[in-house]
Amino acid sequence: MKLYIGGAFQGQEELARLENPNSEIISAFHELMREKTREGADAREFAREFVYSHPDAVVVSDEIGSGIVPMDAFERAWRESTGRALCVIASSAETVTRVVCGIGRRIK
Repeated sequence: MKLYIGGAFQGQEELARLENPNSEIISAFHELMREKTREGADAREFAREFVYSHPDAVVVSDEIGSGIVPMDAFERAWRESTGRALCVIASSAETVTRVVCGIGRRIK
């Protein structure tokens, strides 16, 4: 598994596709976590199952935990669950790449 993260519209999906042309790309993982949070899923458990069922996938996600803390309780819960899930994925990933302005920096 590989993980590409970065701010919205920073080019992480494009870089992931360029560097992994024949791989399964799971884009917008943060939006998948929005649905799982809405369903009340345990973020870490979901991520462990995800890693197990997609061991060779390339996961792409926006970083959503920076900036102003949302006033809405669901938005806060979503940010927290996404962060927890991405920690599990990052710890299991072969590589983690942070992308800014289309430039990837390998952080693991």
